[in-house]
Amino acid sequence: MAPAFVVLAGICVSLFLDAEGAPWWASVSGAALVAMFLVLAGSFGSSLPGSREALTLIFLFTILSSFFLLCRIDESAFIERQVSSKGTILYERPWGRGRVALVRTDNGRFVAHLPPSSVLREGDRVRISGLAGSFGPSPDDGGFDEGRYWKARGASGKMRRPEVSLVEGEPGGILWLRRELREKILRDLPPLMRGHLLAAMLGARDPELAEKHSVWGTSHLLAVSGLHVGMVVLLVLCCLPRGALRLPLASLVMWLYVLSAGAAPSALRAGLMLQAGFVGKWIGRPVSAVNAVSLAGLSLLFWRPWFFWDLGWRLSVLAALLLSSLYDREFRRGWSLAPVVLWIATAGMVSEVFGSVPVAGIVINFVAVPVFGILLPLAFILAIPSLAGIPGGWTAAAAGEALFVLWTRFADAMVSILPWKAVPSFFLNISGIAVAAFILLVGTGFRRAPAAAFSVIIAFFLAGF
Repeated sequence: MAPAFVVLAGICVSLFLDAEGAPWWASVSGAALVAMFLVLAGSFGSSLPGSREALTLIFLFTILSSFFLLCRIDESAFIERQVSSKGTILYERPWGRGRVALVRTDNGRFVAHLPPSSVLREGDRVRISGLAGSFGPSPDDGGFDEGRYWKARGASGKMRRPEVSLVEGEPGGILWLRRELREKILRDLPPLMRGHLLAAMLGARDPELAEKHSVWGTSHLLAVSGLHVGMVVLLVLCCLPRGALRLPLASLVMWLYVLSAGAAPSALRAGLMLQAGFVGKWIGRPVSAVNAVSLAGLSLLFWRPWFFWDLGWRLSVLAALLLSSLYDREFRRGWSLAPVVLWIATAGMVSEVFGSVPVAGIVINFVAVPVFGILLPLAFILAIPSLAGIPGGWTAAAAGEALFVLWTRFADAMVSILPWKAVPSFFLNISGIAVAAFILLVGTGFRRAPAAAFSVIIAFFLAGF
């Protein structure tokens, strides 16, 4: 039984219906129906002692949780007021024709749009003043929603006509570490190695490199996720001797890495999932991978419900759930077909946002994950002499760059052989939802025949909105 998955599925349906304009009672009813469906039609109707009470609790928790999250999302807008305060820039990047920064102040976190000539950097201490208010209304055509995007990153409002000036003081803690590492990587490493390590270590993206991975269908390699967090944990566990402090130290290093990499939704999900596994290990309980992923997704939604509209959160949770379902149910061929399954399940979602998704990504990802599982740790080791300022360290960095060049040539060759791209379509959405639903239903205990029937119904229902 996967109770966390039942609750997560119900909550996601309620948020989906709310986003489509359904009234709150209809959204909560949708969550209740999904929970009831999974409980009654799946493998959850066990006759074990206490099962009825547990299922009733899951059902009620799904309804109350959906209502709670909908109230948080639909709560009154940020009251417009004049703000003048000192703050710290938590996030800064290009935005359209200018730049944008997320500033933490004593009055909350605010989004400030800056001119393209701005020289402010992440971690800078600033004084900011201006008229702070709520974000604009959500677009009716389903386009980019600035408010939900920034609320998923902790913003409480938007600063209109901001005046931002630097004040004395250096960043401390994680912000200081991120700035120092960023400057060293930018200064001391060659282009491909620099771009990949910026992404893996700090969650930063080089636009040119991001465009290459978009063409290859491997953009997920630049997002700090389960692959990166898992590699860090594996390396730490290999280096630490067995003992009572092994898992706590691994947890500490893991969360330091997640924070230093920018604490993106995909990284937080991976960290929470692994932490659930560590807790199960500590208390001597078996851990279901599906339940661990679902619990991580639920925790993030309760923290910030707006994560639901973040593409990174959706892709991360969906991919982790699919892989966990393949693992928990021990599909004999599941893992060998994982790249194909993930491509089909996510192609509709990705193509709607980016306009298309490369077919070559199916083939490239068969190789990409194992290759980068070795290449990224090796690149980090080869980068250490150069980052540490050791004379002749550039030779090791050049060797790492050569490995990335070889990868680039392989990926470009695959794209030239398979140049086609899938564009958004009803069929792409239907097939993706149906495949994902089938694997998740089987992964949570359904028999394959009813799971196939239900997955088609679910696909037409969700794709019809």
